[in-house]
Amino acid sequence: MNTIPVLLIDDDKDFLHIGKEFLEDDKSIKVETSLSAEDALKKITVQHFDVIICDYRMPPGMDSSGLLKAMKVKGIDIPLIVFSGFAREEHAAESIKNGAAFYCQKSAQPDVQYAEMKNLILHLHRLRHAEKEAAIAKKELESFSYCVSHDLRAPLRIIDGYCKILSDKYSANLPADAQQHISRLRASTARMDAYFEDLLQLSRAGRLPMKNEQVNLSSLATSILQELPHPAQGSQFMQEIEKDVVVPGDRALLERALHQILDNSCKYAKNRPQIRIEFGRKLIDGRSVCFVRDNGEGFDAANAKDLFMPFKRFHPESQFPGTGIGLAIVHKIISRHEGSVWLESTTGGGTTVFFTLNDGGIGPPRRPG
Repeated sequence: MNTIPVLLIDDDKDFLHIGKEFLEDDKSIKVETSLSAEDALKKITVQHFDVIICDYRMPPGMDSSGLLKAMKVKGIDIPLIVFSGFAREEHAAESIKNGAAFYCQKSAQPDVQYAEMKNLILHLHRLRHAEKEAAIAKKELESFSYCVSHDLRAPLRIIDGYCKILSDKYSANLPADAQQHISRLRASTARMDAYFEDLLQLSRAGRLPMKNEQVNLSSLATSILQELPHPAQGSQFMQEIEKDVVVPGDRALLERALHQILDNSCKYAKNRPQIRIEFGRKLIDGRSVCFVRDNGEGFDAANAKDLFMPFKRFHPESQFPGTGIGLAIVHKIISRHEGSVWLESTTGGGTTVFFTLNDGGIGPPRRPG
């Protein structure tokens, strides 16, 4: 069984001895000790520790705040627990401000004190392990994205290129059925390339850095609808956009999500003699909820959650072309804004997409009954 390496720092030898005994009573913890922050800093630079525990004040040398600052300068990222005999809030606030993971007060009962420390050590170890796994997963995802964008798409482009050469230079010498085969082949490579592009968009939506600013969704919706190709034009296309729906968030990501939602609305309403698209905001159970409503084909909403999974769709691609990844991208973007997204729809009665931002992602409101 792997042990958790812990560095315990205090200028009191007796405290170090007692602390080491109590902590190592848990066989999963291995304790190294230091009598000063200066000595501890030397050990940290050459040895691996998962957690550091340091006394708040160790006169006359460097104290816990000094150690935290020195670690920051050296780029050392190890969670540090500050413990102290002082119960002052300003000491705790100072420690947390300087980068401490926790601030604990010393207790007259060692068993109680070290039981708390063990729990904190195990918690920080699990958290650090999870962060490492997340970092590995992120690297694997970046590798996958590179593979998709370069290695997997390259053969498609080559196939499409040769097909274009055949079509452009030799079409006069090819029978009609051969020309149809080439057209189908090029259409298939274009469709596969679209799948790859949307998979990349899904990956980027989950890992691009976010910039928080005030975003006018009304202006975005107006611009997007002006740019989208509409099957029906003029008086046959009606849009109703509430003015000045402003939310905090990342403009680029929110524009990507709103573009996908509005594109879907236009696509699934294309067969209507009159297309109606509405964007606005309203209060539902005290929550500010944005929505996009259309009068499109709609669907049975019993399995609506499935639509936020990649490649899930309720209509055949021959009827409504697409990759089936768009709503997964929307879900990823809204989740990154700590919000929720859900659908309401009826077959033939249109669809409404609701989404919230910065409300903890608590999901759609509960329906009575």
